[in-house]
Amino acid sequence: MRKNWPGLTGPVMLVMSATLLFGLSCGGGGVDRAAVDRHKKLAGELRDSKLYRAAIEEYREILSQEAIDLRTRANINYLIGRIYYENLCDYEQAAAYYIRARSLDPEGSFVGEASRNLVAALEKMGHILDAKRQLNAAADIEPPPKREGDVEVARVSGDPVWQSEIDEQIQAMPPPAQKQFTSRNARVEYVHNYVAVELLYRAAVREDFGSDPEIQKQQRLLHKKLLVDKYILDKVMPQITIDTNDVRNFYLAHRADHYHDAPYDSVMAQVFLDYQTEKAEAAFSDYIAMLARAEKVEFFDQAVQ
Repeated sequence: MRKNWPGLTGPVMLVMSATLLFGLSCGGGGVDRAAVDRHKKLAGELRDSKLYRAAIEEYREILSQEAIDLRTRANINYLIGRIYYENLCDYEQAAAYYIRARSLDPEGSFVGEASRNLVAALEKMGHILDAKRQLNAAADIEPPPKREGDVEVARVSGDPVWQSEIDEQIQAMPPPAQKQFTSRNARVEYVHNYVAVELLYRAAVREDFGSDPEIQKQQRLLHKKLLVDKYILDKVMPQITIDTNDVRNFYLAHRADHYHDAPYDSVMAQVFLDYQTEKAEAAFSDYIAMLARAEKVEFFDQAVQ
């Protein structure tokens, strides 16, 4: 005798029955994961054997499954686009599949490469403006905004180069170098060189030179140096105090060995620089010692080869 479970009312039973019937009717419409893996493996083998169009057909078999999830569908579109781009040089098809892949999964791990190859494919097709738009979006290459009273001195792919950009670049140089650009002709030549560098930079971005391990290593080293320099400037240097009496005492202590008994007034500037350097080194050493204590630093000098 069938037992009715308490709490399962008529409407609830109807809902459960409908759900069960739906599940049974849709049981054959799911993704055949084994078939997906089989097609992907075969496509990879075909590509390795340089049978590129056959590989694409295997990937398309996967796309024919309507129930496939968006992430997998995006990845398959990317893989097809890569074959069209790298192996068949069919840039129109490559661009189309790269766009589909990005649209289906904007956060996919392939997006960076797909975006760069999309830019290159559009350029090879002669779609320069479309390539520029994609490049700006992918590489964050945007022209600086115009300042009030600014003058456009050049243009790259429709992007203006402003006089203020040139002025900032020149003013960042050491004073002796800035003197080379006081004449109009020298500044015109600098603009041309500036644009040449910009063209090379954009070409390097398009061809993904930023992924080169050596470039990334240099970027990390430069970033580290910039942070350390800024930290020293903000944290260590303010602790250095200069006392005029100490400066004179420093002179007296080193008058014979450093300054050859020269009168104080004649070497005062050098004395000040030497004293400041010594104070900076002492402050730096004290600060490092404080950080080392906090971080429980240990040295194993005997292990150094």
